[in-house]
Amino acid sequence: MNYITWLDLYKFLHDQANNSKNIGNFDWNSPVIVHDAENGDEYNCDTYFFDNKLTLAINMETVFLEKGQS
Repeated sequence: MNYITWLDLYKFLHDQANNSKNIGNFDWNSPVIVHDAENGDEYNCDTYFFDNKLTLAINMETVFLEKGQS
């Protein structure tokens, strides 16, 4: 399995944004989606810092619900 680094992701997005052949082909306003290749499920995600690590996260309502119950 290949792992993508934040630098890999940055380079990909930078290339998408700066290649004139890509103009109009990438919807920059669409939500970031995490796709589960095992079952085809897709989830909207957000970015958060956990233990000083930038993380793409899903189901964040669970975290906020737990904080509210304390």
